[in-house]
Amino acid sequence: MITIESLVEQGANVKLEVSPADLKMFAESIVQRTIMAQQEEQAAAMQREAEETWLNTKQVRELLNVCDGTLNLWAKRGYLVPVKVGNKNMYARSDVRRVQTGGKSESVTSYCKKKNG
Repeated sequence: MITIESLVEQGANVKLEVSPADLKMFAESIVQRTIMAQQEEQAAAMQREAEETWLNTKQVRELLNVCDGTLNLWAKRGYLVPVKVGNKNMYARSDVRRVQTGGKSESVTSYCKKKNG
């Protein structure tokens, strides 16, 4: 049986006469594939989150060679936002890695130097 979906996949350039039932079946297949893709993405995100490692403030300061003032400024600006665990700030290693590889703007990295200097 030839379906709208199979014609689309084959890249056929044809004019079609379709029934409402054909359109409904096509729409349902698209919705089902979308739901499956979302479920797979959610499962992958949950897996990544479960595997995430967390660093405390001292570890992040040492890795990025910045002071507390810089971390506070970054948190306010949404650049590197910690998660509160009890009374401690914890940082996702993946976020720290993003900062390490993505570079930092001069105005943000020089914050401590201006404050302390």
